[in-house]
Amino acid sequence: MIAAVRPAAAQSVLPSSIGDWNASGPSAVAPVGGLSSLEPPGGSDPTILKEYFLKSTETRSYTHGAQVAPITLYRFRDPSSAYGAYTFLRSDSLVPGDLGSYSAVAGDRALIVVGDFLLDVAGKPSRPSNADLKKLVSAMDKVADHTPFPSIGEHLPEPGRVRGSERYVLGPRVLSQYVPLGTDDWIGFNYSAETMLARYRQSGKDVTLLISSYPTQQIAADKFAGMLRRFTFDPPDGVLPGQTVLFGKRSSSLIAVVVGAPSREAANQLLDQVQYVSEVTWNEPKHTLTDPSIGSIVVGAFLGTGVIMLLALAVGLGFGGIRVFLRFFLPNKVFDREKQIEILQLGIYSKPIQAKDFYEKSHGPVEN
Repeated sequence: MIAAVRPAAAQSVLPSSIGDWNASGPSAVAPVGGLSSLEPPGGSDPTILKEYFLKSTETRSYTHGAQVAPITLYRFRDPSSAYGAYTFLRSDSLVPGDLGSYSAVAGDRALIVVGDFLLDVAGKPSRPSNADLKKLVSAMDKVADHTPFPSIGEHLPEPGRVRGSERYVLGPRVLSQYVPLGTDDWIGFNYSAETMLARYRQSGKDVTLLISSYPTQQIAADKFAGMLRRFTFDPPDGVLPGQTVLFGKRSSSLIAVVVGAPSREAANQLLDQVQYVSEVTWNEPKHTLTDPSIGSIVVGAFLGTGVIMLLALAVGLGFGGIRVFLRFFLPNKVFDREKQIEILQLGIYSKPIQAKDFYEKSHGPVEN
């Protein structure tokens, strides 16, 4: 039981108090399936957040006098996923705030992105103040993932864009909420595609601009060709009433598609503003190799020869010293063992050579 409780406790991030607000109980940490009772916009299934790689949720209720503020903390795979879930859960009643990396606030609710965390703060009749929430954000920032947020939104044109309509999408079910062209993966999310879309107002009508980025130009070309085969793109007779027509282009590894435009000219007003150029950056460490000078070669040769000579001298002195040491303390035990030595002779001399001839002291000349 202790082993089962410890992992849940280790995942708890929400503190026991936030300014003047105190927790009314412990945190409830749940895995991916344990989503809160929050109902996403349009009454869709809350488990749709799994497409943003939701890892766990943590809920905790805080009180301040008669006021109650339930807080749900979503933890995602990375900051990009947290930002995508933020754009999905953000409603039109929320306005941009200055809390965390991204935030949208109202009098009774706040959505805050802090790295890979997404905070959903509610309140009855009102939520904690921005000053109190900044303290919570500061505490969470110390344990949050600070890898960069997605940059694909930089390709969305500014003129005519409806405020708060931007959506960062990582799965087909979320995409179908905004572009109802099918729930299958026709974009190519299984090829690590990422999509950013937004609504634009043109002549009193809303159109949707969808931008998808792919790891390589080849994948983008293959997916764009599949879209051309599946959907009606830029018909020569124009857009008929009630017909869903797409206009699009591919620029390197980026695909831009306009849905709902009344004409090719209206679609081009958005597509012409989408520009993308691939750049290859070499960021590996580099080394500069040059030939050494003749002087350094000669000096190196002398130094190398000197080192070899010193090594040979040291080895010779070491071996000789060990032999003298062993002969003095262990005579006839290791070296100079005349009774255990056999000499191979070619028979050139008339007198056979004995092993003891090498170790006995000679008192006269040796006859050959």
